[in-house]
Amino acid sequence: MKNCITVFIIIISLSACTKTDNRKVVEQIDGITKEKNERKTVVMADLPIHIDSTSYLIHPIGNYVFSRNKSDYSEYGSYRSDSYSNTFDVTSNSGDRITGDISNLKFQNVNSNELKSLTENTVSIRSILFLRKVFKKNGKGYFLYEVIDKDTNADGDLDFNDLKSIYISNLNGTAFRKLSPHLQDLVTWKVILEANKLFFKSIEDTDRNGEFNKKDKMHYFYLDLNNENAKAVEYYPI
Repeated sequence: MKNCITVFIIIISLSACTKTDNRKVVEQIDGITKEKNERKTVVMADLPIHIDSTSYLIHPIGNYVFSRNKSDYSEYGSYRSDSYSNTFDVTSNSGDRITGDISNLKFQNVNSNELKSLTENTVSIRSILFLRKVFKKNGKGYFLYEVIDKDTNADGDLDFNDLKSIYISNLNGTAFRKLSPHLQDLVTWKVILEANKLFFKSIEDTDRNGEFNKKDKMHYFYLDLNNENAKAVEYYPI
C-alpha cells in the first residue's frame, strides 16, 4: 500500500511539472528570460514581388528553415535546383497578400537600383496586405501588416504565442508605424471603403493574468485613410 501511495505522488508531481503555459504575457523576473529556441535557419531573401499597377518592387527577407541533411551542391559548388521540392521561398504570395515569417522588407522603385529597408527593428511580420481598393479610390497606397514585435511570453521566440499588433506603411515602405497599443492583442480588422477608414479591435489583459478571456477589456479603433499621417483613434461603441 505504501508503494502505491508513493507511485501516485510521483505521477501527480510529474503532471504538475508538465503543465502547459498558455500565457501570452509573462512578466520578466530580474531581467531573466528563457533561452532562445535553436532552429536550423538562415536569413534569406525571396525574389522581388511587383505590386501590380504601382512602380514598386518588394524584396521579402525572412528565416528559412532547413530540413535536408544530404549534400545539395553540384560539382561547381552551386545549388542543385532539381534536388528540391521548393525554391527556398520564405514567403507565400497570393494576389495582394504576402504571408510568412518575415523579418524585414526592402522596397525598390522599378526605375532605381536602390533598396530601402522597411524597419531597423527586430520583428516577425506574419502577413502583409496591399490595400488595392483604397489605392484605386483615392490614389493613396498603403500596406497593412500583422506583426509580432515583442517576446511577450518570454520563451525566446517571436511567434504566434506572443501578442500580435497591426502596423501600416505607405506604398514605398515609409512611415512604418504601429497602430494598436502596447500590450494589447490584435483581434480583427476591416476596411470600410465607403468611409475610407480602417477599423480594428484589440484586447487588453486587464486582470494581468497573462491570458485573454471574457473578463478582459476589448478596445475599438479607427484610422482615417484619407490622411497619410493620421493616428488611430479609439471609439466606444459599447
